[in-house]
Amino acid sequence: MMRSQAETTATCELLDGRQISLRPLDTEDAEAVAELHRHLSDHDRYFRFFTLNPAHLDELVRKLTEPTVGQYALGAFDGDRLIGVANYMVSADPAVADIAILVAHEDHSHGVGTMLLKRLAQIARAHGIRRFVADVLAANHLMLAVFSDLGWPRERGSYGTVLHLNIDLPDRIT
Repeated sequence: MMRSQAETTATCELLDGRQISLRPLDTEDAEAVAELHRHLSDHDRYFRFFTLNPAHLDELVRKLTEPTVGQYALGAFDGDRLIGVANYMVSADPAVADIAILVAHEDHSHGVGTMLLKRLAQIARAHGIRRFVADVLAANHLMLAVFSDLGWPRERGSYGTVLHLNIDLPDRIT
């Protein structure tokens, strides 16, 4: 599959000064994606999947590393170590995509999630996506801070302990 210029590897600097690379995930990354998910703490697993025992993990790894039309997965790498994943899946409206982000616990609060989200938004905009939607546990303050800090227009609905976010993507993402 030919990738556009917007989808090539990008390098960015984290808040702690580390240089990481962001690039599309592919089949060669399947074991790294599985490893990242296997090493989640119960806390992080619950915040990502809303359960401690996600039954569909093997299927998720396959989808993240064998993308098809309408979905995209991006990995954050510190050297050879996968430290984060962000992905989108286009909804029934081709201008809207559901997103999910996961960052290794030891790499929280260093800007990994922010960098992944910005890069994913750039790629999504290049594919005609104008809005992200995300379901986030209200207790997941770190993820909510990532969305808030970007300052992108968003609407927030509440379904008990889950917040439903509609995030309008800016025309230009820097």
